[in-house]
Amino acid sequence: MRILITNQKGGVGKSTISANLAHYFASTLNKRTTLVDFDTQASSSKWVRSIKPQRITVFKGSLPLSEGANRILIESRKIVQGVYGRSEIIIADLTWFDVFDSEMLLDFDIVILPTAISEVELIATMEFAARHEWVFQSYQSPSLVIVPSRVRGDQAVKFKHNTERFPFGFLLTPPIIDSVEAKKNFGVKFLLDLKNHKLSNSFRVFCESVNQVARIHFDRIKNNDMRSQPSRAKLASSLSYNIKKTDAIRTLDRQKLSVTKLEEQAKQNLLRISTGGRGNSRESQNINEVSEPRLGSFQESNFFDNNNVSEDEDYAEGTYGKQKLVRKEPQPILSVSRKVLGKPPKFLRKESPED
Repeated sequence: MRILITNQKGGVGKSTISANLAHYFASTLNKRTTLVDFDTQASSSKWVRSIKPQRITVFKGSLPLSEGANRILIESRKIVQGVYGRSEIIIADLTWFDVFDSEMLLDFDIVILPTAISEVELIATMEFAARHEWVFQSYQSPSLVIVPSRVRGDQAVKFKHNTERFPFGFLLTPPIIDSVEAKKNFGVKFLLDLKNHKLSNSFRVFCESVNQVARIHFDRIKNNDMRSQPSRAKLASSLSYNIKKTDAIRTLDRQKLSVTKLEEQAKQNLLRISTGGRGNSRESQNINEVSEPRLGSFQESNFFDNNNVSEDEDYAEGTYGKQKLVRKEPQPILSVSRKVLGKPPKFLRKESPED
């Protein structure tokens, strides 16, 4: 079981809860327990190491806070996975910063948010939980636990009514009583070993509630959620099918549109043929010009006899400006050499008796 104790607010008892909850699992339940201290002040690890005999494995985890969220996430997962195989219980103490990625919470089974009961502290805790709400609603999500810490007198009843404003689901543990004796015994005794039975009993009830949350969490995953949640393979297969279906429909629509356009063009061509190519539109004129080829030339050309040419009123843009197009009926082309000589050369003439 992996438990994360965190909050973005300081002074709410994260280190006190982390050190003494680890002591409960190690001494009372005889579990192999590891305390991973991510806190820069390392208060929880100092408390555990100062008390002998030491039954808790302490690991000081340093996170690269200046290297970005991805690097921090990779390093935190590396540390948690490194101690996961050697421990039955992992308790991590972490002060949350805005640079952290919400996916860090997915590496734990239970996330405990200690909070004071003042209005300011309560609002800050609500905002923190709401900002990461998607984590607690995801597949195989961790269980969210809120614990009122350092409570005095009848403040616990008031806190319970105030939590009804939370717009999300969570588990609420019994309160941990505030006491000056708890601060005096830092690094000397654990809370469960104090002579102040009121304080020690309140913390024992809290530890037992956390153990009960763990049973509820694993039963929920084993019996309910894992059966109701679709597998990743089915989800990916369904998504792939929908994408392929959408692409096929779009391709079919494009093909239908192309066929429709071709049919319209064929109808227009048939209509022009039936009317003899006489149309009023510019498109009909262009088709007639193509279907009825004619021999045309520029007026200044010397290769045709302009006297036999019937002119049109069409003009064309030539290399040397706008020039008038003329039309002529096809005529046989005479040899230029014969026109110039007028008389065929001797070797082409038939020999006569006179020659």
